[in-house]
Amino acid sequence: MRPARGLTPLLVAVVVGVLLAGCGSSSPTPSPTPTPLPLQLLRQRYLAAANAYISAEQPIAQAENMYCVLAAPTADLVKCTMALSSDRQTTIIFDTAVRAIEFPPSSRSDVSKLLNDDAQLEILLQQASVAPSLSAVNALTPQIFQLLATSSNDAGTVRKDIGLPLPSTSPPAA
Repeated sequence: MRPARGLTPLLVAVVVGVLLAGCGSSSPTPSPTPTPLPLQLLRQRYLAAANAYISAEQPIAQAENMYCVLAAPTADLVKCTMALSSDRQTTIIFDTAVRAIEFPPSSRSDVSKLLNDDAQLEILLQQASVAPSLSAVNALTPQIFQLLATSSNDAGTVRKDIGLPLPSTSPPAA
């Protein structure tokens, strides 16, 4: 007796499916464990990110001081918000570079704290960069300064964790 024509392709598909299922692993393949970078390479990558941040931050800080201080003769909302937006972008670029580095387990909690504090700073910088007035910017300034100080301390801790000295410049330690 011959099977009906419509059942033959279905029967073949079932047999092939069963055979292919038997070839697979019964447990999921574990994802590879990231290999920590050699310390010298870790330091180089962190310094590259930190130095880029510090270099970019210096002119931004000057612009913020020039344009964002309400009592300054050069105060200018448009230029202030542009500087604050640049500050936020510079922080995001630094954080992205830091996230790409595989830190040793001993420093991961400090790196996480730095990135979390920077994320809070980014939110405040975003709010300040769209503020409707310099008065509104200046109302956020104490919180921004506090988070800058916190992030700077966090960065100093990360530097210590990986055996780097603090930078000799005055902008926040990256």
